[in-house]
This record gives sequence, structure tokens and C-alpha cells, in this order.
Amino acid sequence: MARPVDEKNRGETKAKIMEAARKVFCKKGFSNVTMTDLLEAASMSRGGFYFYYKSVDEVFQDTVRHRKKSNFEEIRKAIEHNPDFFVLLDDYFQKQKTRLLNMENSLIRALYEYLFTHTEGDPAFRNEQKNNALETVTAILQLGVRQKAIRSDDITQMSEHIMYTIEGLNAMSLFQDLTSETIDQQLELLKNMLRKV
Repeated sequence: MARPVDEKNRGETKAKIMEAARKVFCKKGFSNVTMTDLLEAASMSRGGFYFYYKSVDEVFQDTVRHRKKSNFEEIRKAIEHNPDFFVLLDDYFQKQKTRLLNMENSLIRALYEYLFTHTEGDPAFRNEQKNNALETVTAILQLGVRQKAIRSDDITQMSEHIMYTIEGLNAMSLFQDLTSETIDQQLELLKNMLRKV
């Protein structure tokens, strides 16, 4: 009988660690984060923390996975209610725009640092990130196909195009000023391309 409570407590503790870690990674990126930073942010003893995580890499991977999973779950739940395709797409693009204009609250910089420093050792995590982004956009476009708002031709190609455009905007927002107008122009181009599909 005590086991479910233990599992619940473990899940809550891991969620607490990941939320504290997310703030640290957003602020410091990946390369500058130490286990001490994470321990202090989570307000945990070293022994307690190491019960859950053995390295900064492990914490980071779980934090990114948790964030992506919750984002995808949010979209999946929205799709279950069959909203108007273009309303859902606008909402998705608006969230991307908000994130792009507030990169200090995003894991993108830390994710890029992680991927650049782990080029040889972690292809599975790299592919997982790409596939998660692609699945999210594809799920939105599939709603558009079901509602006959867009044709089913080349949904995979269009999903990839949207994902790569957003990735390009991510990079631009990190390395130079990216204006609200520029983001709007790029997202409007994507919407117009979909309307013509």
C-alpha cells in the first residue's frame, strides 16, 4: 500500500527538480550549469538529489522531455475538442512568437548548447527532439486535413517546412535582434502556404 505513495512522492520530487532546473537552464544555458546550481535551485541535499539524478546531462534531458511532453499533451488535448484548424494554428504560432520574443524563459539556448557539445554521444536524444517537434506540427496539420481546411498532399513535407522555419527563427532570436514584425511575416507566409495547399 505504501508503494503508490512512494511513487507519487518520487514523481512530485522529480517534477520539483525539473521545474527548478528549467529556470536554471533558461538563465544560464547548459554549459555553465553545475550540479551545485541544480542542488541549490531545488533546495535539496546532495544525497537526496543524487537519488534521482547522477549528472547535469540527466537532469537536462528529463527537463526537456518533460517540457516537450507537456506541450504536446496540451496540443493533443486541444485537438480532441476539434477546434477550428486555423484558430489552433494561430494559437500555436502565437505561442511560438511569444517564446521567440522571450528567449530568457526558453530552453532553446540550453538545448542548442547541449546538442553542440554532445554531437557524437547522443544521437537518440537529438532525433527525439526533432521527432517531437515534427509530431506536434503534423498533429495540427492532420486536424486541418480532417476538417478539409487543407489538402492531405505532402503533410509530412509541410510539417518539416514549418518545423525548420521555426528552428531558423529560434537561431535568429538567439544571435541577433528578431522583431515582432519579422516573426509575424514568417508565420503569415507559412499560413498562406497552407491555405494554398
